[in-house]
Amino acid sequence: MLRVRPIIFTSAFEATLTQFHTLGLSCLENDGDWAQFDSGNGKIGVFREAPELNHIELAFELRDAAIFVRRTLADGTAAELADTVTGPGAQVTAPDGFSFELTASEDLSLPRPAESQPTGSRLTVVQTWCTPHPEEANAVLANIGAKPVRELPGGGALFRAKNGGLVATARGEGSGVVLGFMYEGELSTLAARLAAAGVSAAVDGDVLEVNTPDGGRLAVAAGQES
Repeated sequence: MLRVRPIIFTSAFEATLTQFHTLGLSCLENDGDWAQFDSGNGKIGVFREAPELNHIELAFELRDAAIFVRRTLADGTAAELADTVTGPGAQVTAPDGFSFELTASEDLSLPRPAESQPTGSRLTVVQTWCTPHPEEANAVLANIGAKPVRELPGGGALFRAKNGGLVATARGEGSGVVLGFMYEGELSTLAARLAAAGVSAAVDGDVLEVNTPDGGRLAVAAGQES
């Protein structure tokens, strides 16, 4: 079991939640400082944070952390049991020292079809791992159980998590994480819905660029993963 669940740390907590509602995500929980959303194909966590600490972390859900660690180590990637920011789980460390967390979850559901979503279209969560060493990152993702979908320019690749979401690698000067979505539907329809809610967004070809409440940018790409 593996599910994409990037975590956003943001000073614009309430506005971020509102934006995700407008995009069509379902809120699973919200205690005022932590919230979790489900797109039907991947999840997103949101923590309230100070403005100077705004960032996004690569993160996943898994079922059995002990089994995961044993298998990941056997495949050649550093992993250990850990108390993650959202509960018991595991931590994985890439050869360049970049690390990310995977939290244990009892939710074993698989991605839901687009027609079952409230909007009639499906948003797939896509977290992109930017790194100077995409080949090493690709090996790490394969070793944690992500399934290759296709190669990307610059040595990057796109992977599928069995229980929801996509994770990509991209070459960058430093390590970091970018959140985006893949959308099965008309981008113009989504853009109109966002505009009606006062969200600044513009369609550029097959991508909808959305301004986030904390000053960032969110890309929603048209199409399906394969």
